Amino acid sequence: MSPDPQPRKVLVIEDETPVRESFRNFLEDQLYTVFEASNGQDGIELFERCQPDVVLIDLRMPVMNGHQVLEKLVTQSPDTPLIIVSGTGHIGDTIEALHLGAWDYLLKPVTDLNMLDHAIKTALERARLIAENRQYQQDLEKLVEERTSDLNGKIEELTRINRMALGRERRIIELKRQINNLHAELGRGPQYGSPDLVAEDPSLLD
Repeated sequence: MSPDPQPRKVLVIEDETPVRESFRNFLEDQLYTVFEASNGQDGIELFERCQPDVVLIDLRMPVMNGHQVLEKLVTQSPDTPLIIVSGTGHIGDTIEALHLGAWDYLLKPVTDLNMLDHAIKTALERARLIAENRQYQQDLEKLVEERTSDLNGKIEELTRINRMALGRERRIIELKRQINNLHAELGRGPQYGSPDLVAEDPSLLD
């Protein structure tokens, strides 16, 4: 029987304690491991320590706001899903967050926390597919490189054999010419009617 998978880690970066605790209680009930930070700077430091699978980020926070956190984390860990959960309803904030690299955007108050769970699961599934596709591409590139190297090796071997064969052909032609010359000195006809051909001429003329 295979062991149970490790619980997914969620980092909640939110300055409002009631919201943060509500998210933590709900997500722990869904068997997530939850880490909390009350401002952007603490969130960045906690991210580096716990390496979460997904991050929930508020936009309006002290010390470092959500947009700054997004910029930092997208650069630091571009494959980690980052979900904005914010009370600001300005369309400009949403557009900027998505432009900076947010994977999803939820508006507070999140009255149905199942929506939060759905957003997290959707983001994790997308991250899994991206990772699998990247691994597939890497495996395919490795296979292509190996096959290319193997074929190049065969081409080099065939080229070497062809050069050796060409050298042998030239030597045979030269020997046939020499034999015909010796026959001529003895007043005989040529032994090889076509000395410039590698295949021996079946019609001997002497």
